[in-house]
Parts: sequence; C-alpha cells; structure tokens
Amino acid sequence: MALSSEARSKQLAVPYTLQPEKLRETSRPVQKSKLFRLLATGSAQARIVNVDGEVVRSSAPRASIQTLQISPDEGWFLVEVGNSGYSVVSAGSLVDMARPPTHPEAPEDATDFEWKILDNNHLIGQADLPSLDNEGLTAAEVESLPPRDTLIYLYTISSNTMTPIQVDDTFSRPFHITGVTDGQVELLHYVTSEIFGAKIVPLPAQ
Repeated sequence: MALSSEARSKQLAVPYTLQPEKLRETSRPVQKSKLFRLLATGSAQARIVNVDGEVVRSSAPRASIQTLQISPDEGWFLVEVGNSGYSVVSAGSLVDMARPPTHPEAPEDATDFEWKILDNNHLIGQADLPSLDNEGLTAAEVESLPPRDTLIYLYTISSNTMTPIQVDDTFSRPFHITGVTDGQVELLHYVTSEIFGAKIVPLPAQ
C-alpha cells in the first residue's frame, strides 16, 4: 500500500528510538480473546469466527488469512492476508479501519513489513535488509542467510502515519521481533538466538 503524501511527509522526522530494557523473567500469560478466533490458519478454508461461531471474515481465493492479532482493549484486530498485507479491522463494525504499509519506501531491497500490535493505537513493524554476500549460492542457501540489518517502524492507526524508529547502537543486529508483552518488545538475535528486551522511547524535542 502506498503512503499518502501526508504520511510520507511525517516519515522525515524520527521522534522515537528503540532502547534496551532488561528482559522480564516472567511475562504475563497471553490472554486469548473471547471475541474472535482464527480457524484453519493459512489454508484456503482459513476464517475468523466470533464467540458464537459465526464467520466474520473468510479467506479469498489465493489470499488465505495467515495471522490474527487482537488489540489489548479488544476494540480491533489485525489480520494478515496472504500477499495482500495487513488490515486493521474494527471489532464492532467489522469494517477495515486502516491498512498499514506493506513495504518501506527505501532501501529498494528491503523485505516487506511484518507488523505486530504494540498498544491500542500503534503497530511495530520490522523489515529486513537481505545479505549481500550471496555470490555462487543457491536460492535456498541465500534464503537461509541472516539479513545484514533490521529496520524498525512505528505505525499510528488513528493518523495513518508511519515513522522510522532509530535503533540504539548498543543492540546486536540483525534481530527479529518475536512479540510484545505489556509494552516490552521482545527481540531474538538472528545468529546467536539470544533473546533480549527493548522499549520504544520518544526522543526529546529538538
């Protein structure tokens, strides 16, 4: 999805940074939503059902529903559909509220975004920069190489804006966002498999 000119203009500022935070030893158990469930994940029969078992969203041909995430307040849910990207859907009206961007505007070789819910108004997105050291390798071998770097973005649902997030230099990169628990972002290093915590912090006004 292409960003509007307004959204693009708001990408110029970088008002947030991803900083290390001590990983919590125990995380609050994940509370499953009582409102919606995803059945037959990733198949042609994938569908989202409500508490009464009624289908509220079905997969389209060649565009199966891959993931379902519920906002903390259960006011909306985030759906990933095949190659079509993500949709933010109102839990009340079941109408799409927003469609976060699918790809960074630059660099050109960046991968598509993988979005996760950060809080009731924000998503945190990750795109990777593929390894350049792939001469003479097969496609499978290239696919298995760790990326050369990780790009992090914040998407604000209410304003339909996307903002790049600076990553603190103390982080060992590249890493993968594995989840968000009570605002803490959990990261996994691609090579060492080390798990560490992080938080998004607003930068002071210039």
